[in-house]
Amino acid sequence: MSKSLPLIVVVGLLSAIVHAQEPAAADKSAKPAKDASVAAASEEAAEDPEKVDWSQVDWRKRLTKFQYYITREAGTERPFRNEFWNFFKPGEYRCVGCGAPLFESDAKFDSECGWPSFDKTIIDKAITEHLDLKMVQPRTEIRCRRCEAHLGHVFNDGPTDTGLRYCLNSAAMKFVPEKQLKEELTKTKKTGSAAATEGKPAEKPVAAVETAGEKP
Repeated sequence: MSKSLPLIVVVGLLSAIVHAQEPAAADKSAKPAKDASVAAASEEAAEDPEKVDWSQVDWRKRLTKFQYYITREAGTERPFRNEFWNFFKPGEYRCVGCGAPLFESDAKFDSECGWPSFDKTIIDKAITEHLDLKMVQPRTEIRCRRCEAHLGHVFNDGPTDTGLRYCLNSAAMKFVPEKQLKEELTKTKKTGSAAATEGKPAEKPVAAVETAGEKP
């Protein structure tokens, strides 16, 4: 018994050491994955759409096959068989590719052509115009100013005082409802307010200000 006792003690100590090291090894292997996830999230949050090189985007991965056909191959969807041709809820229409604002719902009207139609863009430089000679009659193609996605065409037969009819493919746009727009605006105001507060110099305490003729 006396000879076997030291051997049992040694085996027990070795076992305890091995078990004590296992959790540390597991934590070490899990740490890089966590750091990579945090880095990816931070990069995405810091992304400024205006600073992205949209010419380098893999559009086949970013868009559905039909969205790619419409926006990157200048396709045309069927009239009266698309998402927004008779859709008139309040909100904003943005580019499906890069999210740039294109049209407000107030500018939308029923042109009876089977495609969503607008009489003006949300801002003057929201789109770019290009000569399209694919048909017998020359047409004016419109593209997203930011990512150059094909959106549709503009015609000079609009019924409002602008005289324009921006004829869009529904698949080239995504709709943002009015409620979400208000939430985005509130978030932007809070972010701006916080940034202004951080950058504001600290005011001197009133008790530390001395006026002429006054002494403690």
